Amino acid sequence: MGVFGVELRRRHEACRGGDRCGGGVLGRPLRFLVIDNQTNPTQALAAARSFDAQDKVLVISGPTSSDNALAIYGYAEQNQVPFLVPVAAFPQLTKPGTQWTFRLEPAAVGWGYSIAKFVEQKKPGAKIAIMYSDFALMRAIAAGLKYQIPRSNLTAGPEIVFPQGSSDATIQATQVRAASPDYVVVIGAGAFDNTITNQLLDLGVKPDQIIHPFGFTTNILGWGARSVGSYFGTFFDHDLDGVTAEGKKFIKDFAEKNGRPPSYIENFCYTTPYVIKQAIEQAGTVDRAKFRDALRALQTKETTSGVPIAFDKNGARQEYIYYMQITSMDVAKKEYSAKQVFYMEWSPEVIPVYDLVK
Repeated sequence: MGVFGVELRRRHEACRGGDRCGGGVLGRPLRFLVIDNQTNPTQALAAARSFDAQDKVLVISGPTSSDNALAIYGYAEQNQVPFLVPVAAFPQLTKPGTQWTFRLEPAAVGWGYSIAKFVEQKKPGAKIAIMYSDFALMRAIAAGLKYQIPRSNLTAGPEIVFPQGSSDATIQATQVRAASPDYVVVIGAGAFDNTITNQLLDLGVKPDQIIHPFGFTTNILGWGARSVGSYFGTFFDHDLDGVTAEGKKFIKDFAEKNGRPPSYIENFCYTTPYVIKQAIEQAGTVDRAKFRDALRALQTKETTSGVPIAFDKNGARQEYIYYMQITSMDVAKKEYSAKQVFYMEWSPEVIPVYDLVK
């Protein structure tokens, strides 16, 4: 995973001889400087320091994990460097008082909140079992779900927490099956998510009773063909109803190059340069404070899906999510199809995000 800094180069530095330079912003080309952070928070922090002190970049971006983003967060806030995070759902990245950090991915607590709203629409009064790994992201999702269940007139079934490093869920899946919930929310970590899913299916839990809070291409394929009929939350998918012409081209180009469809992670990374460009245009300058203010005031849409992009006073994004139901899958070809069954938008202030996750 990489961290990147963005600067505007002087026109004469980017052009050679009589060549003309197109694109860019404010009449100057954008330049992206990339450092591999090795998915290591220490390396991510070192990259941020280098971009700020040596390269004097306008904005830092790039990490796609909450741990790496949190490592940069403190530096960005203390040194007044704009920091736009493409993919990191831990709420504390935009806690009250945040001034220089902005997050494109909606907060994980809201993912749990949205599950309750989704189930409430599908089956009022339903009973929901929760199975999740003891990691910060999974705890945040579960916290949002548990907060909203009673407020949606739903019932909480068994709540099972797996210690980090768990590799088997046979006993716990049996307990869940015996409780006869209407839906089981599975929030496992990594490959363990696949294990929980398949052990539930082995015991007779039907695919359309299983809800995954999030699904990106590789873990959807990891659930296997038996999971056809199950549900997953997402922020972008190749089968969304509202994919734009640019979104379709992005999907086609990505699939041709990588052998699989893009997921919301790649979409957020694709969207990030557009957001940076628009904020620079609105600021009309490369002054960091004015760029930060332009980001805070930004009212735009994702070019791939048309979903609104707006940030609150703490840099949290206006929340949204889709729920998809898997309709077919060919694991060998790295292909799956899904249909959109639910979409909602909400303000990050409708739930006490920062009280639920410290």
